[in-house]
Amino acid sequence: MKPAAAGVLTVLLLAGCQSDPVLRSARLGPAQYRLQVDRCHVVDRAQLEGDLQALASRKCPAGAGALEGIQPLPSRQGSLFGECLRRGALQAEVRCLP
Repeated sequence: MKPAAAGVLTVLLLAGCQSDPVLRSARLGPAQYRLQVDRCHVVDRAQLEGDLQALASRKCPAGAGALEGIQPLPSRQGSLFGECLRRGALQAEVRCLP
């Protein structure tokens, strides 16, 4: 394979999971959020829960309460070449501490 073609292929393979993990949040009320994390490469559920905790810390500068209602979601991660073999997503709610 020519070096230029190999470089293009590498860029395309990396583009599939470039935004890994995808973090989303929606405000449910005063100091209350629904959080979602979606990963292309998942080691285990603890990794996804750690991502949720990190997102909760960003949304709640004074501190976040415990994650509530943690539940799996269908992952939206995908790619052209199928490199997302162990994808996963979780959703939870959190209340920010005063």
